[in-house]
Amino acid sequence: MRSLSSLIYLLLIQLSFSAEEPLVVGMELEYPPFEFVNENGLSDGVSVQLAKALAESLSRPLEIKNIKFDALITALKTGSIDLIISSMTATDERRKSIDFSDPYVTTGLAMLVPIDSEIKSGEDLRKDGRKIVVKLGTTGEAYARKELKDAVILTMQHDPACALEVSQNKVDAWIYDQLSIFKHHKNHIETTRAILTPLRKEQWAIGLRKPKSGEVNSLESKVNTFIKKFRESGEFDKLAEVYLKEEKELVNKLGIPFIFDLEQSVEEEKDQTETDLAFKEDLPFLCVLFFLLSVCLVSFYFLVREDRSLSTRYNKRSFEFVSFAVLWMILIGITYFIFSSLNQTYTWNWEGIWSRRWQMFGGWIRTIWVSLLALVLCVFLAVSLVVGSKSRFKAVRFFCRSYTEIIRGSPLLVILIVGYYVIAEAVDVNNRLLVGVVLLAVFSGAYLGEIIRGGIDSVGKTQFDAARAVGFSTFQAYRYIIIPQAVRRVLPAVAGLFIMLVKDSSLLSVIGAEEFTKRTEIARAATFTGLEAFIPLAVGYLLITIPLALVSRYLERRLNYES
Repeated sequence: MRSLSSLIYLLLIQLSFSAEEPLVVGMELEYPPFEFVNENGLSDGVSVQLAKALAESLSRPLEIKNIKFDALITALKTGSIDLIISSMTATDERRKSIDFSDPYVTTGLAMLVPIDSEIKSGEDLRKDGRKIVVKLGTTGEAYARKELKDAVILTMQHDPACALEVSQNKVDAWIYDQLSIFKHHKNHIETTRAILTPLRKEQWAIGLRKPKSGEVNSLESKVNTFIKKFRESGEFDKLAEVYLKEEKELVNKLGIPFIFDLEQSVEEEKDQTETDLAFKEDLPFLCVLFFLLSVCLVSFYFLVREDRSLSTRYNKRSFEFVSFAVLWMILIGITYFIFSSLNQTYTWNWEGIWSRRWQMFGGWIRTIWVSLLALVLCVFLAVSLVVGSKSRFKAVRFFCRSYTEIIRGSPLLVILIVGYYVIAEAVDVNNRLLVGVVLLAVFSGAYLGEIIRGGIDSVGKTQFDAARAVGFSTFQAYRYIIIPQAVRRVLPAVAGLFIMLVKDSSLLSVIGAEEFTKRTEIARAATFTGLEAFIPLAVGYLLITIPLALVSRYLERRLNYES
C-alpha cells in the first residue's frame, strides 16, 4: 500500500512538472561552437547548455526554436519566444526594442581579410573605396555603417557566404566577432588572414521581452541571479574546456582576455540616427495602412472580374456596392482583431522604418528596372528556345530540350549561387545586379519557352497545313494563323510567369544584390523591427504586380480570350 502511495505521489510530481509552461528560447543554430546542430541532429553548443541550465534552475522544461538571427528580436516582441540566448550583443539600439540581462561574455569585433591584403588594422579600412562584407543584423554591420561611411557595405545572410566573399577576394574585409573570424580563417587558411585585435569590445547578454508600462519582467531578476551563480560555480569555465579549448589557448597567446573573463567597462555603440518625423506607436496607424491595402485588393477584384456586358454591370451596381462594403468591413474587422491581440505584446517602431524610407524606395525602383531587364532577356531567350525546338537540326533541338529540362528541374536559389560564385567568378564578372538579371532571365526563359511552345502546338498542325495549301509561306502561316491563336491561349500563363519573375527578384539578396527585399532587410535589421518593415514590403510588390495583372486582363478582353 505504501509503495502504491509513493508511486502515485511520484506520478503527481511528474504531471505537475510536465504541466509547467516550457521556457521557449530562441537562437540561430548556425553559429558553432555556441549554437549549432550536432552530428546526431540535436541542438548543441555553449548557448544550448546555458539554456538547459537556466531552464533547470527555473524548474521548467526547455524548448529551443531555431530562428534567423535578424528575426530573433521580432519573435521575442511578438511573444513567440521567452528569451534570446544566441550570442547577441547588448547595444543601445537593441535596448529600444528589448531588455537585456547582465552580460555573460566579453568579446570584440575582428576582421577576416584576403591573404595578400595590405590591411593590418582598423585604420586601414577607412580608405576610400573599401568593400566590406557583414552579416545582416549584426554589430559588425552597425559598426561598418557608423564608422566606415566611405566604404561599400555588402550584407549577407549567412556566415559561410561572408567568408566566401573574402576567400574569393571580392571584398577587402569581413567584420565579425573574434571567435567566428578565427573559425572561418581555419576553413580558408590558404586564402584568408585573420586580424583578431578587436576593433571594438562588446558584451553578450540574454534578451528579454520589454514589459508594458507599469509592469515588471519577472524573468529578469531570475536570469541575472542564475548568471551570477553559474559564473561563481565555474560552469562557464567548464563549457570553455568542452567547446572553446583551442580558441582559449589562442587568445591567451595573443594576450587577449578570454570571452568569459568579464569586463565591466565596455563601450556600447551609440545610435546617432536622426528621424525627421515621429509616429505614435499605436494600432490605429497600422489599421489605416491595412485598410488601404484591403481597399486596393477588393477594388482589384471588381476591376478584373469577367463581366463583358455593360448593361449587366449597371444593373448590378447596387449589389456590387453592398458586396464591396461587406467585404471591406470583414477585412477591417479581421485586421483589427489580429493586430489588437498582437498589440498586447508587440511594441511598434514606425519611426525607425520611416527614417529609412528613401533607402527602401531606392530598392523598390531598382527592383522595377531589374525585373524589366530580366523580362526582356527572358522573352528573347524563350523565343530562341521555341525556334530552336522547331529546328531541322537534331543537335539544336536536343540542346534546347536539355536546357529547358535542366533549368526547370533546378531551384532558382541553386542557380543563383552556382551562377554567381562559380560561373561568374570563372569569367571574372563581379556585378551582382547584372549577374542576377541574367540568371533570372535564364531561369524564367525556360518556363516561358515551354509556355509558348505549348501554345503553338495547341493550335494544331491542320491549320498550318491549310495555310500552306492556300499559298501562305511558313512565316505568314505563323504570323497570321498560328501565333494570334497561341497568344490568346498562353496570355494568362505568361502574365503569371511575369508576376512570378518580379517576386523571384527578391532572391537576388542571397548573392548580395541590394534590390527591394534586401534594402528592406537592411532597414529592418538596423532598426530591429519586424512587421513595420514587412508591411511596406508587401505593399511595394503589390504596386508592381497588380498593374501587370490588370494589363493582362485588359489584353485578354481585347483579344477576345475565351476561358
